[in-house]
Amino acid sequence: MKTIYNILTALVLLIALVSCNDDEFLVETSPDQLTSANFWRNAEDARSGLTAAYSELESRSNFWDGWQEGRPVVEYFRSDYALPGPDASNYAHWMSIFNFNYTNGHIFLDVLWTTNYKGLNFANQVIARVGEMTPDQISDAEKKEILGEATFLRGYYHFKLLTLYEQIIIRTEPISPETLDKPLSTRPEAWEVVINDFKQAAEMLATTQTSADLGRATKGAALAYLGKAYLHKAGDPSSATGDDFANAATAFKEVVESGVYSLEPDFLNNFNGEHENNQESIFELQFKSADATSYNATRLHAFIGDWSIGGWGGIEATQGVLSEMQKEGMIASNGLYDNRLYGSLYFRDPFFNDSNTNEMQGSTWDVLMNETYNDTHDDHVYFRKWLPNYVWNNSYVGVNVVLMRYADVMLMYAEALNETGATAEAIPLINKIREVHGYMPPITVTSQADIKEQIIHERTMELTLESERFFDLRRWGMLDEAMQAAGRTGFSAASNAYFPVPLSEIQSNTAIE
Repeated sequence: MKTIYNILTALVLLIALVSCNDDEFLVETSPDQLTSANFWRNAEDARSGLTAAYSELESRSNFWDGWQEGRPVVEYFRSDYALPGPDASNYAHWMSIFNFNYTNGHIFLDVLWTTNYKGLNFANQVIARVGEMTPDQISDAEKKEILGEATFLRGYYHFKLLTLYEQIIIRTEPISPETLDKPLSTRPEAWEVVINDFKQAAEMLATTQTSADLGRATKGAALAYLGKAYLHKAGDPSSATGDDFANAATAFKEVVESGVYSLEPDFLNNFNGEHENNQESIFELQFKSADATSYNATRLHAFIGDWSIGGWGGIEATQGVLSEMQKEGMIASNGLYDNRLYGSLYFRDPFFNDSNTNEMQGSTWDVLMNETYNDTHDDHVYFRKWLPNYVWNNSYVGVNVVLMRYADVMLMYAEALNETGATAEAIPLINKIREVHGYMPPITVTSQADIKEQIIHERTMELTLESERFFDLRRWGMLDEAMQAAGRTGFSAASNAYFPVPLSEIQSNTAIE
């Protein structure tokens, strides 16, 4: 919901403050000072605490080193389909991520670790304190919903950490002086916590949210992430068990058969801010342009957009991803390539040189490139996702970022079905996405091995620049092969598949050896 982030930053600071043990640090306490003992008084306080728990999603609270640069560089630059843009060479800490020569003291590793653990602590405070509230303080129904959302968020933050770092610390209670120093968990232990939280959240959460509460977690979000957690666990040699794919399929099936979600007919509308929180959105990070009451905008589009359209030139796409997305040929029902290509990338092509219908930023490709680079830039490819229709003169905008889409669930469901031998059931899911989003004909392959290859292709077509590629390659055991093909010689899966524990945690946590 747009109001999720409208609470002032002071609230976050307040919740952080009340996590401390006041008696240890204060000799004398003012009777009207808020503490962990008297803050959680009623439903309004419970909702405020929940807002603080949402505030750390995707490291949003640390705007530059977390959301604006940290997350994109960490999640986009490590893909075999991404290249640094012309501006990236100005930032050594960006390039060290791309070249895989970062250390455990890297600022982005520290910020992403810290902000996710802040979110965990806020979620744990809600679970602990709201859980203690009585019926005269909060209704049973609202208490259940708030606890369900906080449990989902705890699962989300642990899941995020577990996909980024090789080892994490499990935090299932508010931090206190007694629990501040805590050892690292094993990956199987962490997966168990993540899965249990998503299961519990799914049992507690509402199926839908009102228009005033868009952006808050639902039952569908919990089930989607439960299935995703099982898929990632299945691809984790340290933790995989034989029932992971079956468990994933069970979770995804419930989302698909709920009847709540459907594909957005206009693929581009999932990313350009023109049709936010649509029928395909399952969990969406809310942004909002500034008005008289709030300020919660983003400049992700500036990082992604090339100089030629008024962006910063932070990132480019490879010729490899363009080739992959063109490989089926111009067989879409409208005579073009798979239409998802044009919603994901822009490049020199008649589609982007049609001055009547398909201009980018009000100009054709050739005009934009000649004005900027004095040539047509034939060998360059740029990402189009997360860009508003106009980047020029758009400083901070309110374009939402979808974190979980129904199309992703359908593809993950197809993958889980295929891995459990139900290949015939996977094919209609793939074909539906191809038809609606790509205008593409049905696939003709039917074997389990060929369907897996098709799913890998479809996830490129559907999810490029949605923070999935690196993690998909890892769980498929394809990282070394893909990076070698992309010329990323500095990469080794043995060393770079996961980030190390940040140096700051090692230095401050005496329980880590």
